[in-house]
Amino acid sequence: MVVLGVTFLVAAVLFALLTRRLRWLTSEVAALRFGTNAEHGGGSSVPTAKDEIAALEAAFADMSGRIGSQVQKLEQADINRREAVSNVSHDLRTPLAALQGYLETLLIMVGTLTLEEQRVYLTSALRHAERLGKLVAALFELAKLDSREMQLAREEFSLGELVQDVTQQFDLAANKKNIALNVHCSTLPPFVSADIGLVERALENLIENALRHTPEGGLVDVTLERRGETALIEVKDNGVGIGEEDLTRIFERSFRAHDAARSAEDDGAGLGLAITRRIAQLDGGEVSVQSTPGQGAAFTITLPLPPR
Repeated sequence: MVVLGVTFLVAAVLFALLTRRLRWLTSEVAALRFGTNAEHGGGSSVPTAKDEIAALEAAFADMSGRIGSQVQKLEQADINRREAVSNVSHDLRTPLAALQGYLETLLIMVGTLTLEEQRVYLTSALRHAERLGKLVAALFELAKLDSREMQLAREEFSLGELVQDVTQQFDLAANKKNIALNVHCSTLPPFVSADIGLVERALENLIENALRHTPEGGLVDVTLERRGETALIEVKDNGVGIGEEDLTRIFERSFRAHDAARSAEDDGAGLGLAITRRIAQLDGGEVSVQSTPGQGAAFTITLPLPPR
């Protein structure tokens, strides 16, 4: 009888040891089912035995961790989306409300305003209508760049000529603010294979952004150089700069640096830099930024050179 009891006890211990890892795996599956371990990127520590069950446990733990990471990314993306919608809604509402206000005033006071007063109200209404149009156009442009149907019209062209042409378009705007807008190109400007229209748009965004945030009498330098198998376009200003806490989010759609000198009349809804980054990515490159608050910012677009 004693022998039978001992045998039963030993068998129970062996059974518990053999099924311990199966119970662990079952508990992990249950936790994943009810969402308790996905939130933390995995459950308890994985047993270290080396057999088929251990391989299954390791695979499950890896899958659980990946799911947890994806859930966190989705949650952050949802937060960013809500923030973007809120910012864009505000930017659309502001000029729309102003436009409506001016038109209502004109309607209410018809016959009592002088021609000069009517001209002032209509000019203001037109300015807000133009701003509203730019905001909507930027939204459509970003949506088009994000769509799967986006097709690039790649061609090989001189990046130096494009930089010179685009910079010249802003000479008048720079002169109005007494800003020195300079171009520095290498003696042998690189050729790239990309969508010339999109690259032009990205460069326009960076130069316009630099002029907007550079005070009167400031400086904006546009530099083009070749570095290895990459072409670099740098747009550098000596304006207000960007705070360190904003650098990691400056390319997010509808995000604005807190210390940027931006007025209520500025256009773009914060979409210009997001559009620029998307264009660089589509052409196989990237855009980056370096900045010191109070000393300016330098944005750099990198584009791969065509194989020779």
